[in-house]
Amino acid sequence: MAEGEVLLITTEQPPTGKVKETKGLVIAARPVSIAVAAADEELEALLQKLRSEAAKKGANAVLGVRIDVRRVIGAGLEWVLLLAYGTAVVLE
Repeated sequence: MAEGEVLLITTEQPPTGKVKETKGLVIAARPVSIAVAAADEELEALLQKLRSEAAKKGANAVLGVRIDVRRVIGAGLEWVLLLAYGTAVVLE
């Protein structure tokens, strides 16, 4: 893992190494217009935001990463709320 890089892991335990310290829950949310066709770019931006939130806490990984998508309708507009969350940790 490169210096300053935050690893995103979908499992609750790291595949290698040990958890040295738990930093807590990290959450990233991103509202996206239903009309946006660049879903891959929006998802990557969401994951980068999650990495950034973890780095602010001093973590080098996020365990148990989950992504949730919610459709939001209001005032004649339709949006999708992308939500990513997990547990920020420091891996050895």
